Amino acid sequence: MIKINLLRPEKKEVAAGGGTTISFSDEAKPSKLSIPALVGAIALTVIGIGAMYFLQTGELARERKLLDERTLRKAELEKVLKELEMIEATKRELDSKIKIISDLKLKQKDAVLMMDKLSRSLPEWVWLTDLNITNGAVAISGKALSNNLIADLINNLQNSNLFANVQLNSTSRKKEAGIDIFEFRVICTYVRQADLKKVG
Repeated sequence: MIKINLLRPEKKEVAAGGGTTISFSDEAKPSKLSIPALVGAIALTVIGIGAMYFLQTGELARERKLLDERTLRKAELEKVLKELEMIEATKRELDSKIKIISDLKLKQKDAVLMMDKLSRSLPEWVWLTDLNITNGAVAISGKALSNNLIADLINNLQNSNLFANVQLNSTSRKKEAGIDIFEFRVICTYVRQADLKKVG
């Protein structure tokens, strides 16, 4: 027969009749981990998590502030870039206008010089009826009293250094008021002064 002694759990007893008295002293011992230690561990864990949360929150706030500053800086730089693009566009437009004016001045100067040299190259009894200039190509139409005068005109143009590739394109003989008149067409290339300076 087994007897259980609940009043004296610190001892094990054996009954006289061969029975055994069992004590619950070993099974009923409290755990070595006390409640205050457990509470302290939980508190430390909560404090650690809270500290990490606040650190991460602070870091996130710093990153957001840096992002805002850089976004603002980017907007300012984009504004400056737009202003620079506008300035560059205005500069290109002004450069284009200056080039056009310079070209016009040069063409005007070239035209005056060409007409002066052309008039000096005309022999007597030779007169012009038409003059066309296209991108430096010159077509001269006129009349003369003889073919020899036309040949003199071609020689004078060749010797002027302002006209190159001088060629007689066509000639025809007609009578006007009972006089033989030779109509001609001469083509050549006008050499601009700027090109002459480059060669020189």
